[in-house]
Amino acid sequence: MLKRSCLLLSCLLLCACDNFTLVSKDNPDTILKEKWATIDTTSVAKPPMFKTCRFETEATMESCFQKTLTRHIMQHVQDQTIVVTEAINDTIWIPIVITKQDSIYLETYTIPKIITDQIPDFGQLIQESISKLPSVKAAHTRGIPVTTKYKLPLVITIH
Repeated sequence: MLKRSCLLLSCLLLCACDNFTLVSKDNPDTILKEKWATIDTTSVAKPPMFKTCRFETEATMESCFQKTLTRHIMQHVQDQTIVVTEAINDTIWIPIVITKQDSIYLETYTIPKIITDQIPDFGQLIQESISKLPSVKAAHTRGIPVTTKYKLPLVITIH
């Protein structure tokens, strides 16, 4: 009799408790919104990667990517014969986008007047250097390829 009373009391307590549910009452859209809110959209787990960087550690991959990109653009510009009438010492921020489909392109950016006056085809030089980059693999977040954007500072010093 005591066992039946305890069992009945336990069943009543479990049924009366508001917090005891076997099925989640949350709407799938609510759960999705909560999960999206926890994702950091300003950083990636794995940065974009050139083949030359594939054996780098995770800690040095980002640096390898940036150095390879900078080195390639600067080498392309330095290989050109550029003649100026006055010295140039300026920095241009070049917005580079690497898509989740493994392609790379330049976004629109402003070239200072002092550079366009003396090197009218400077924008074309930068575009050519980007188009001649080695193949790139997209950045990844949670194992999924994502599009990333970098602003590359390009220091122009010509005497």
